[in-house]
Amino acid sequence: MTPDPQNIDLHPVADAATLRDRVPVIAIGDLLGDASSASASVAIGQIATACRDWGFFQVVDHGIDSAQIAEVWRETRWFFGQPATDKLAIVRSKENPWGFYNNELTKNQRDRKEVFDFTREGVDPIYRRRNRWPANRPGFRAAMLAWLDACTRLSLQLLEALCLGLDLPGDFMRRDFATNHTGFVRLNFYPVADPLRGLDITHQPVADLGVHHHTDAGALTVLLQDDVSGLQVYRDGYWYDIPVVDDAFVINTGDMMQVWSNDNYRAAIHRVLAMDARDRYSIPFFFNPAAGCRVSPLPSVVDADHPARYREIVWSDFRGRRTDGDYADYGTEVQISQFRV
Repeated sequence: MTPDPQNIDLHPVADAATLRDRVPVIAIGDLLGDASSASASVAIGQIATACRDWGFFQVVDHGIDSAQIAEVWRETRWFFGQPATDKLAIVRSKENPWGFYNNELTKNQRDRKEVFDFTREGVDPIYRRRNRWPANRPGFRAAMLAWLDACTRLSLQLLEALCLGLDLPGDFMRRDFATNHTGFVRLNFYPVADPLRGLDITHQPVADLGVHHHTDAGALTVLLQDDVSGLQVYRDGYWYDIPVVDDAFVINTGDMMQVWSNDNYRAAIHRVLAMDARDRYSIPFFFNPAAGCRVSPLPSVVDADHPARYREIVWSDFRGRRTDGDYADYGTEVQISQFRV
């Protein structure tokens, strides 16, 4: 069934028992050691299959220490537990996307959530702005930057597997990510109560989902979720719950990976339900290429029988337009479908 943007959120939710057999949980310890080894080839094959079939999978044996995970959860809950005035002191703007926000749009619809976004330190190369940090907790900044570094290392290993799955050298795309990526971390808070309830707001008054349906813009996303379910992926006319798996990260491929792979890897549509009983927290890391990267189908996936399905995309332009659409209603949100040949 082809998704209809007008009613996709009304499509049914699949039986949860069917999902565990389809979206795999993949152990990647061998991949972290030597992606060219025979033992790593099993995980590489599983990852490639999951990206083709779902655009989603989960990884365990990922090498990120449990103590670091506990610290980033502790700091995340502290941040959102602050008074609103403290969070609004570092609120994002149209010009600077880094900091706190509680009025975000997806597909021009308001989401019921609060977020805090940050990227690598210094002046970022797309917006020419710096991170905003809470002034009253120095350890927060250190913990978050260490988290970004840990997610970057994991993402580079996954990127290598994705390249090998497309019959490319493992380091084929490394030049656009290793030292110059534009990835960022988002802290998500999905409260049961609408954080803007009772306020006079510009955007639609009702936020009926935590995050409305969308695909991620970049290469891949590494998500740490808590024990409250709510994430769903869309496929063939149904929504599927992504189960909470202890000590796992949820991985999904994004728009740029779909373009690079010439539709071999899918950028899956997903959403987050509104919370009705318990607050939910999650921490995605969006692994994005260098600002100047020009994205088009890779050589191993294009030939006479499989022509390129997309024209070239300038990443900095695409990312900037997507961010503008998240901040306010500036018209139709940019999609890779607009670049189809």
